[in-house]
Amino acid sequence: MEFFYVVKATQKSGKQDAVIWFTAKSEARAALTLDVELEEAGIETGRGKDYAKPVRTDFPVFNDLPEESTIDYTWCERYTLADDQRTWNVIPGAASQGEATPTPATTSDAEQPASPVTSTDTADASKTSLLENRTPAVRFAVHLLGDKYLSEISKEQQIVANELATDEGNAYFQTLLQAKNDVADIGELSLHAEWKLVQAVKDVFPQDKVHESAQMAAFMSAWIKADDRNQLVEDWKNGKLPAKDETPKSLYEHGLKISEHDDGGAHYPVCKMPFRKQLLAQLTVDELRHHITRSDNAELHALEIDTDNGYVQDLLLAAENFPEVKAFDTKDLWRYTNAIRKVFSMEKRHELGLLLQFTKAWVATPYIDRGILTREWAAGNRINHVQRTDAGTNADGGYITDRGEGAHHNLDTLDLEIACALLPMDFNHLEIPGSIHRRAKEIVASKEEPWKSWSKILRNQPGVLAVNRAAIFNLVRIAPENIHLTPVAHLEFVNQTMTAEFNAATELLPLPAAQPEEPQTAEEHPLPKWAEAGEQQLADESEVEMHTLPKWANAATSQPQVANLGGGMFSIEGLMNEKQTENDDRSPVNEETTSDVQMETTDPAERESVDAVPPGESTDAADPQTASLNAAEVLAAAAPELANATAPEVTTEAPEETASAPEYPAYFEPGRYEGLPNNVYHAANGISSTQVKDARVSLMYFNARHVAKTIPREGSKVLDMGNLVHALALQPENLDEEFSVEPVIPEGAFTTAATLRAFIDEHNASLPAPLSADDIKALLEEHNATLPAQVPMGGSLEETAQSYMTLPAEFQRIEADQKQTAVAMKACIKEYNATLPAPVKTSGSRDSLLEQLAIINPDLVAQEAQKPAPLKVSGTKAEMIQAVKSVKPEAVFADELLDAWRDNPDDKILVTHQQMETALAIQKALHEHPTAGKLLLHPDRAVETSYFGIDEETGLEIRVRPDLEIDIDGVRVGADLKTISMWNVKQSGLRARLHREIIDRDYHLSAAMYMQTAALDQFFWIFVNKDEGYHWIAIVETSEELIELGMLEYRQTMNRIANAFDTGEWPAPITEDYTDELNDFDLRRLEALRLA
Repeated sequence: MEFFYVVKATQKSGKQDAVIWFTAKSEARAALTLDVELEEAGIETGRGKDYAKPVRTDFPVFNDLPEESTIDYTWCERYTLADDQRTWNVIPGAASQGEATPTPATTSDAEQPASPVTSTDTADASKTSLLENRTPAVRFAVHLLGDKYLSEISKEQQIVANELATDEGNAYFQTLLQAKNDVADIGELSLHAEWKLVQAVKDVFPQDKVHESAQMAAFMSAWIKADDRNQLVEDWKNGKLPAKDETPKSLYEHGLKISEHDDGGAHYPVCKMPFRKQLLAQLTVDELRHHITRSDNAELHALEIDTDNGYVQDLLLAAENFPEVKAFDTKDLWRYTNAIRKVFSMEKRHELGLLLQFTKAWVATPYIDRGILTREWAAGNRINHVQRTDAGTNADGGYITDRGEGAHHNLDTLDLEIACALLPMDFNHLEIPGSIHRRAKEIVASKEEPWKSWSKILRNQPGVLAVNRAAIFNLVRIAPENIHLTPVAHLEFVNQTMTAEFNAATELLPLPAAQPEEPQTAEEHPLPKWAEAGEQQLADESEVEMHTLPKWANAATSQPQVANLGGGMFSIEGLMNEKQTENDDRSPVNEETTSDVQMETTDPAERESVDAVPPGESTDAADPQTASLNAAEVLAAAAPELANATAPEVTTEAPEETASAPEYPAYFEPGRYEGLPNNVYHAANGISSTQVKDARVSLMYFNARHVAKTIPREGSKVLDMGNLVHALALQPENLDEEFSVEPVIPEGAFTTAATLRAFIDEHNASLPAPLSADDIKALLEEHNATLPAQVPMGGSLEETAQSYMTLPAEFQRIEADQKQTAVAMKACIKEYNATLPAPVKTSGSRDSLLEQLAIINPDLVAQEAQKPAPLKVSGTKAEMIQAVKSVKPEAVFADELLDAWRDNPDDKILVTHQQMETALAIQKALHEHPTAGKLLLHPDRAVETSYFGIDEETGLEIRVRPDLEIDIDGVRVGADLKTISMWNVKQSGLRARLHREIIDRDYHLSAAMYMQTAALDQFFWIFVNKDEGYHWIAIVETSEELIELGMLEYRQTMNRIANAFDTGEWPAPITEDYTDELNDFDLRRLEALRLA
C-alpha cells in the first residue's frame, strides 16, 4: 500500500515544502517509517518547529514522481493541493511533467510500437483507468514498457500495452508471462510490488537476449521470498546463482501447484486460488464448485487470458471493481455468477455499464432480496433496489397478479389504484380510462382524504404489491363509510380483511354506493373496548349502561353485505336491501331537526348546480368543488337493472328529495339559526362580540385582523382545556368531530422492547436448532479420526528406519543392494503420506467450518441451509418490530397505533388519557353542581344558537352566539361557560378577582350584545376552575348596572367602527405625543421622600 505525505514549512521558517512517499503494509508501519525518514532528513515537525505535522494525501498519478523513500523539495513547485486538501493539481505554467515511456525492446521482427506515449499525451486523453483492473498480461506489459510506477493509464498507453501483450513474436515478454504463471505467490503482490518485480527482472535478464522461463521463474520466486531484494538482484547480476536444490521441486502449472503424484484425477480446493480463477470456476458450472482438477485449471487459465471473450473479460473487470465481490466466499461467488448467467446470456454481448450497474445493485441488496432483484433484471426491469413498504417490510411477494406478468407495479402505481378505487364511477379495473387516471393523479398529488389514510395503511402491508388489483378495489369499496376517520379501526379492518384468499380475488365487486342500504334501527349495541376509550366516563355507569355506536361503527356492524364464498369469489346479496335507513344522511328521507331556521330555500334542481362563490363572500359557506350526488343516479349508472327493480320502492318511501349534505346561505339574513358549524358561523357576515373586543384594543388592530386581514386568524390544534370542557359540558355528542382521543392499546399488542424480545425468543425456540460451530467441529474431528494417520519421519536414523518398515511394500522403493539412507527413506515416507487423504480443517468461523463440512457431507450442509434463520434479538426497537412483522404480519404494535393517532390525518385536537380524565372530572363537577347542572342538563336547552341582526344606531350587521339559552315560563335565560385558573387566590378575594376577570376580558360587553340581539332577559356566567383536582364552580349573574356599562362601551366602540368604515382611517392606539405624569400613588411616594 502506497502512502504519500506532504510536510508544509511554516511561513517564518522560509523553507520549502517537502513531500515523501513509500510503500508499507499498514498505517501503523507507515507512521513508523515516516518518523524514521523525517528524523534522518533532519526535519522536525510540530508546534514551534520549522515544519507542521505531516498530512497524508491521495497518491498522485504523474510520471515525475520523486524516488521512493526520498524527501523531495521541488514537488510543491510544480503541483498544489486542491480545496479538499487531498488531490494534487498541476500549477499552471510550471515545468512540464511529461516523461516519455520507453519503447520496449523486442527480439522479433515485429513492427515496433508507435511513438512513445508521454504524460502530456496522457493529459490530453479523454479518460484514464486504474491499472489494477487490467489483466495480468496488460499490467506486466505496462510495467515492462515504463521505468516509472503508474497506477493509472491512459487510452493510448493501454493500446500500446495491449499490442505488446498480444504480440506472440516478442519472445522476451512471452517468457516473462510463462515465468509469471509458474510462480504461485505472484498473485498476492500489490500493484507497486509487481512493478518492482518487473524492474528487477529487467535488470537481471537483459531484453536483448534469450532466457529460459524456468530460470526467470526461479528468480521471481526468490525475489518474492527474499528479505533483502536489492542484494538478491546484485547476486544474480554477478552470477552468484543459488545452489540447485536436490530435493524434488514442486511443479506449477498455470499458477497451480501440482501434486507430485497427480495422475490427472487429483482435486484442488477452489477457495485457495486467485480471485479470478475462483470467479471463473463458479461461472462455468451450474452448481456450487469446491474443487477443480488439473484439466479444469488449464481451461480456466485459457478462459482468463482469452481477450477475445468479451463476456468473461467484462465480467472480470466488473467484479474486480467492487471490493465486496472480492470478499465473497465460495458459495456467495457462485450465487453471484449464477445471477449473472440468469440476467446476461453467455451467448450474447452485453454492455459493461449494465454489468457494473447490476453488480452494484446486487452487492447493495440484502441477501433475502437478491432473488427478487435477479428476477426483475431478467425480465428487463433494471431496478436498483427491491421494493419495500414504508414500514420496511418486503412489498413484493414475487407472485404474478392479475395485472399481467410484464406489469411494472410499485408503491406509486398502488397509490393510483387506491385513488381509482375511491372514485364512485363504474369502469373496467384492468383497463382504466384516461379520465379516471387523470382524476386519480390529481387525488394523489393533492393528498386528498380518504386516499391519504388508505395509502398510509396499505403502503405498510407486507407483500402488498403481490395483491391482485381486483382485491385492492374490493377492499376499498366494501369498507364502511368514513372508517378512515378512525385510524385504529381502519387499520384493524384492513388487517382482518386482507387474507390470502381475499387477496387472490380476480372478480370485481359492484360499487356498494349503487345499492340501497339495510335499514338501521334505533337498537343500541355495546361498544368494543377500544371504542369505549374515547367516551369513557362521559356519564356515570349507573346512569348509562349502553351507548349508541358511532356512525362508522354502525355501518361496520350493520353491513355484513359481502360474503366470502371461497376461491376468490364473493356474494353481494347483502347489498340488495329493500329499504333505506331514515337516519342515514344520504337517505332521501332525511329530516331536518332544527327549529325556526331562517335559511334561504332553494329549488332541488338548482341545488345540483354549483356556482362559484361571489367575491367578498366566505369560502366556508359554499364549496365550489363540492357537488351533491343523487344515490339513484349512481345506482342507475352502475347497475341499471338494479335501479329499475328498486325505483318504485324509493319513490314510495322518499316523496321529498333533500341534499346529501347540508347547504348554508352565503349571506345570513337577521334571525335565529340553530346547528351552524363553527367554521360557517365564524366566516359569516356581521360583527361579532370578539371583533368588538378587538376594536377596543385599537381600530388599527381591528382593521388588520378583520378588514385588511394582514394578521391571519390561525386556529391552533394545541389542546385548550376550555374547548374540551365546553364540548363535554354542552355538546358531548359532537366530541369526535373536533377532538381525537388517545387510543387504548388492545390486549396482546406489543408495547415495549421486552415484549418484542419475548416473542422473538419464543419464535426462535420453536425453530429447528441449527448446527453450532462446536457441533460442526465435532463432525469434522470425527471424520479426521477415521482417516489413516500420517507415518512419522522420525528424528533419528533408527526412527526413520522403523517408520520405513511400516510402509506398504509398493512404497518401500529402496533396493536390497542399495544403502538405506535417511534421505531415501524419508522420500518414500513422504511419497506414501502424500497418497493419504488430507484431514479437513477444524478451526475458523462457523461459515468456514461449514465449507469444510460440505467437502465430506454436502447433504447435511444442504439440509442446514434449508433451516429458517432465527430472528435477530438485538438492534433498535424499529428493527425488532420489522423482525416480528416478517413472521407475524397481523401483529399489533402500540407504537404504530400511537403514531397513527399522532399523525392526526383529520386535523383534530389531540387529547391524551390524562387530559381526558381531567376534562371528565370537570364535566362531572358541572353536572353535579345544583345550579350549573340544572342549566347544562335542562331538557329545553338550546346550545350554540346563532343570532344575526343589525345595530340600530350604526346600521352595521352584528352576530352573537351564546353558549346556552333556556326559555323558562316565558323568561329567556342565557349563559356562557368559562374556564379559569385561580388555584392560588384566597377565598376572600375570589369575588373581586372574578369581577376583574369580567371587566378585563370584556365579558360584560359580550353579555350586553347577547341580551340585546338574542332578546335575553337574564344572563349568567358559569365559571369553573380547571386546575387538576380543584374544580370549584361559581354561578355569576349580570347586574343591571354591569349590563348598562357593557352596553355603553359597546355603543361607543360600534360608533368608532362605523366612523372608521366611513372615513377609511384606522388610528393606532396612541396618536399624540405626551408627557408621562405621576399617579396618586407615585405622588405620595414623592412627598414622603421629600420630607424624609
